[in-house]
Amino acid sequence: QDVVVTIRSRCRGVVLRVPPVADVAALLVRDGVDPAVADAAARAAQSHIGLARRLARDPEARERRARTLRLAARIRGVGDAVLAAADLVEVAAAEAKAATADRDAAERAALLRTLGAEEGRALPPALRAQVRQLEEEQKRRATRAQRDVLDRALVDLLSLYRDVLVVQLGADVDLVNVAEEDEVRRLAAESTPEQSLRRMDAIAEARERLEGNVAPLLAMEAMAVALRPQG
Repeated sequence: QDVVVTIRSRCRGVVLRVPPVADVAALLVRDGVDPAVADAAARAAQSHIGLARRLARDPEARERRARTLRLAARIRGVGDAVLAAADLVEVAAAEAKAATADRDAAERAALLRTLGAEEGRALPPALRAQVRQLEEEQKRRATRAQRDVLDRALVDLLSLYRDVLVVQLGADVDLVNVAEEDEVRRLAAESTPEQSLRRMDAIAEARERLEGNVAPLLAMEAMAVALRPQG
């Protein structure tokens, strides 16, 4: 409704929908993925095709996700929460660096070739500003990448407590984290639906804080403290 009427009258609405888990799993199977792995990846990715492909093809990606979900079981007090938050941020930084390191090196090499400079030699003063500008852009991109990885980890945690809530309420709904069903049921037995909702609210608040450029470690620590059991 905020769009000018003359523009809105010339627009066409396009309805998009999230593909069913079964369709995403079938797509992965056509790519050569084992059916059981394909189904688990499609559920864990919540039908996000790109993420499902990465989880299906990369065992390390699956392990990083499982490590994030195990974080919930580790937190028993404030000390555990601080350590868990540091672990989350460290893993996110490592994954972001791995994802951007090769690209950064290729961009720097390409720029040096364009400028007629040689790698490893001192740059003439006239060229340093351009290289510095590239390095600043890469640093901003790495920061964004780390925040994106952290946000994905928080979405995974949200899916865990969503499953916990499903079990607590006895809802006839499929779990997202089928591979972690035992852990889901243990968490459900140790808490109440009200506590699960409180934890989900804490995770959602952490996502908002990251989007607002709050320091990642501070945002993760505040969230992790809220995840600890409260009797």
